[in-house]
Amino acid sequence: MRSFFEKVWEEKGHIAWILFPLSLLYQAGWRAYLAIYQLKFKKAYTAKIPTICIGNCTAGGSGKTPFTLYLAEALIKRGHQVILSTSGYGSPRYHGATLAPEGSLAVKEWGDESTMFRELLPNLPLIVGHDRVAAAKVAEQNFPDATLLMDDGFQHLRFQADITLVIEPSLENDFCFPAGPYREPPELGAKRATRVLTYEEHIHPLPLEVTTISGEPFKKGTSVQALCAIGQPHRFINSLQTAGITVKYQKILPDHDPLLEGNLLSEFDSRIPLAVTAKDYVKLINHPDISRFKVAIVNYRVAPRDPESFLSWIESKIDELKKEKTPG
Repeated sequence: MRSFFEKVWEEKGHIAWILFPLSLLYQAGWRAYLAIYQLKFKKAYTAKIPTICIGNCTAGGSGKTPFTLYLAEALIKRGHQVILSTSGYGSPRYHGATLAPEGSLAVKEWGDESTMFRELLPNLPLIVGHDRVAAAKVAEQNFPDATLLMDDGFQHLRFQADITLVIEPSLENDFCFPAGPYREPPELGAKRATRVLTYEEHIHPLPLEVTTISGEPFKKGTSVQALCAIGQPHRFINSLQTAGITVKYQKILPDHDPLLEGNLLSEFDSRIPLAVTAKDYVKLINHPDISRFKVAIVNYRVAPRDPESFLSWIESKIDELKKEKTPG
């Protein structure tokens, strides 16, 4: 069912227009929900520490997680204490909010994105769970001097982040669910956001990093097979080809697929390297057949086009927020 809608959402085709009346009903429901908070019938929670939400208005695949990785690394390098909130989608930790223990995480318990963050940034504290209010309270209690980064959560209206960065992909279909990929009308999201970041003007993908498990780079001209379970998988395939890596065969599964099937890799040729994203590799580590393959781990990052200007702006905002939130 999900793959059906993802195909529908690629363009404003006949099925999208047939579903458009349902999209209008969805929009009406969202506007009513948003009005509850805008008219102060309910008050959103604001954290006692600076919070930055990297979100989007679409269903997955905009690049918010790669941009969150970039921003976390950049702020840490600049001397900021950072803690990350991620939803743990599809895992037992999805409900509520839990401070993850130190060390490697089990993907079945903590989810693929949380586990990937821990592998790529092992010293970054993680709070896992969909409840962003609870996550903020955990952060306040345990890391009172930190800045909280939230990967996703822009539509979690119970929580009001101090800075909201919305990544807006260039899409032909701008309808809301179920006729299109938008969780909320893009014009409403743009009004709520601190800044809207588009690939045309503000952000861009960094050069693709493709390495072996031990960190050795794959050379251009290498042929691989591709397996992925992410949003917007065509970007993964296209980025490999742009990097000069030939994709001989590809298998695309729905975003967040657990990749547990025993015969998952049976159709792949073990003589040809298997290219997977870092997010998918954490699910494949313990697969019984993965040892037959030379694995190419693909790290996709998104960064500002003018990083110094953007990071200086973010730092100035963080400094202002710390002054406002420090008891005087």
